[in-house]
Amino acid sequence: MLNKKNNINSNSTKRLQIIDSATDLFVKFGVKRVTVEEICQSAKVSKMTFYKYYKNKTELAEYIIFSILDNAQKEFDSIWNEISTFEYKIDRFIKLKMSYAKKFSKEFLFDFMNLSPKIHDKILDYSKKSQITFIKLIEQAQSKGIIRNDISIDYITFMLNHFVELRDNKELFSLRNNLEDTTLDIINFFFYGILGKK
Repeated sequence: MLNKKNNINSNSTKRLQIIDSATDLFVKFGVKRVTVEEICQSAKVSKMTFYKYYKNKTELAEYIIFSILDNAQKEFDSIWNEISTFEYKIDRFIKLKMSYAKKFSKEFLFDFMNLSPKIHDKILDYSKKSQITFIKLIEQAQSKGIIRNDISIDYITFMLNHFVELRDNKELFSLRNNLEDTTLDIINFFFYGILGKK
């Protein structure tokens, strides 16, 4: 019984080593540039052990990316559900976005968006849910006179979708040295335009 439990713990540890090592490598270099051999070497496991848990690198990447999206969704939901001011929520939203931007390389972001249909569908679902919540927040802010009432919700939604699409624009990313600066540019331009914060 004890040996069986030890084997379970050992298997769980090896799986976590694979996930942690792959996450570090993917985030730094992107998914496509990283090989199964490099993951195994970093995780200190054999290729046989790797394939015991995952059919291929894409399946592992999907698991990691789904975990990132689920965690991000929970964090953003906690911001929107807080009892606080619109300005405070937006400030926290921007800071959280920036913290994610710091973690990821451009290579990882591009692979993140285009790796597989499953991931693409998951991102679309995540974006739709986030947009619904965000629009509700905008409506509340408009009703309280916090943001302008002369801009329609439909227009804000259209522009929000456009800014979301900019995530895939390689030309835009080439204008800045890193993902963090690009993300900050997009967010600041959406919320504050070219005139700056009041």
